[in-house]
Amino acid sequence: MKNIWFIFTIYLSLFSTNTFSKVENQFKDTLVIAQRSDVKTLDPQKSIDTVSNKVINLMFESLLTLDENLNITPQIATSWEQTDDLNTIFHLREDVTFHNGENLTSEDVVFSLNRAKASAQVGYNFTPIINVQAIDKYTVQITTDKPFGAMLKYLSSVGGAIVSKKAVDELGSNFSQNPIGSGPYKFKEWIPGDKIIVEAFNNYYGEIPKNKTLIVRSIPEVTNRTIALETGEVDIAFDIGIMDRETIKDSSDLELLEVEAPSTLYLGFDNTNPLFQNKKLREAIAYAIDNESLAEFVFRGAALSGDSPIPPVIDVYNPNVKKYPQDITLAKQLMKEAGFENGLSIELWTSAQSTWIDMCTIIQDQLKEIGITAEIKIFEWSTYVTITSQPNKALYLLSWNISSVDGDPALYPLFHSKEKGMSGNRSFYDNKEIDSLLLEARTTVDQNKRKDLYFKAQEIIQNELPHYTLVYPHYNLGARKAVKNLVLQKNGFTDLAKTYVLK
Repeated sequence: MKNIWFIFTIYLSLFSTNTFSKVENQFKDTLVIAQRSDVKTLDPQKSIDTVSNKVINLMFESLLTLDENLNITPQIATSWEQTDDLNTIFHLREDVTFHNGENLTSEDVVFSLNRAKASAQVGYNFTPIINVQAIDKYTVQITTDKPFGAMLKYLSSVGGAIVSKKAVDELGSNFSQNPIGSGPYKFKEWIPGDKIIVEAFNNYYGEIPKNKTLIVRSIPEVTNRTIALETGEVDIAFDIGIMDRETIKDSSDLELLEVEAPSTLYLGFDNTNPLFQNKKLREAIAYAIDNESLAEFVFRGAALSGDSPIPPVIDVYNPNVKKYPQDITLAKQLMKEAGFENGLSIELWTSAQSTWIDMCTIIQDQLKEIGITAEIKIFEWSTYVTITSQPNKALYLLSWNISSVDGDPALYPLFHSKEKGMSGNRSFYDNKEIDSLLLEARTTVDQNKRKDLYFKAQEIIQNELPHYTLVYPHYNLGARKAVKNLVLQKNGFTDLAKTYVLK
């Protein structure tokens, strides 16, 4: 009897092992994705661009996160309670481990949020926070100087990610090239201009990714990203070109995911450039451009025509602000009133993205109709991010992505006078009334009052035109159909830790 039981046990063990192996063998070990450029940094408190943020999001986590429907949900914090208008207590998971083997505690949270506050890149998101205090090893209290309506959204952002205090202290400035987080993937290698490799973190407290390795490739040319997708070089490609969308839709091996997004593309008028201090010139340029033609011919249904600095997907969008429908006669009259009856020559800057270049080509033709000769200058993305943060620059095309999906990140960094330069206010706009409205909106938790304040701010901004919103592009990605459990959120992120590829 004992022998029979022993044989049965061995058989059961072999059956289980074989079954497990068959399940494991269904998945590819490596998931390869393509982005439009290399990252600028892997430090969450120094990142302001979506390309970097998507990679950082693989390796780091925040107190809170946003779900598929952009609702705030727990992440490192299991729960929280607001004890009064100025104080919120967060209770942390006790089983979170950093990639260096250290346990994540309240000390790391205090360090990370103070680091975020001090950051030149993301500090504006956290300025109302005046104190972050460890109550005990796994409890943190955050205190603000005034009620802070957008705080939970910012605590769910990449800038609010929790870093290892020990790692930052040890690595110093090298931390941005050797990141230590607590997310489902850990850093392995960064080959600048080529790829970043991350590996599944086996001590992750949640579900460990089925992909043992994830490679993020930099493929700047949009058509080459689609070709790499078609040939199977990559499994997922972000930012599919407009001309390639139909190719992917028609393919039996590929699929297109596309969502309306909290994203804008705008023309920036640098207020430190004497030329663009002339409001009538700014208005003339706005009236010369046909936003609907940009949405239709450049984006082919993958964007909405813009008419306010906040996109419609955000609930404080104001549809009743001043509009600038194309009116060449009025634009020419404004040119005359601005002192440019005989026309002028300017530069029009853009990043080296095909869609942006196409937009600039159309804008160039439309400006020519009112006597403006625009020379298009094209820059690589990393360079472009830097030069557009400098004062006294040319007319420039730029995007703004509001991943926290709130009125505060939509307007405060772009238009508050304290945020001039790299933070977001690249038009160097300075308006005391706007400063007051945006400050009041971020320091109240009454959502109806916040909406009224943001409505008023949009009216002023659209009248003064420190920049002119052109379109609201959709987010998209292409994927091979072997890729499963892939969801594109409206903030542009995907939870690639839960995504896998079938063999």
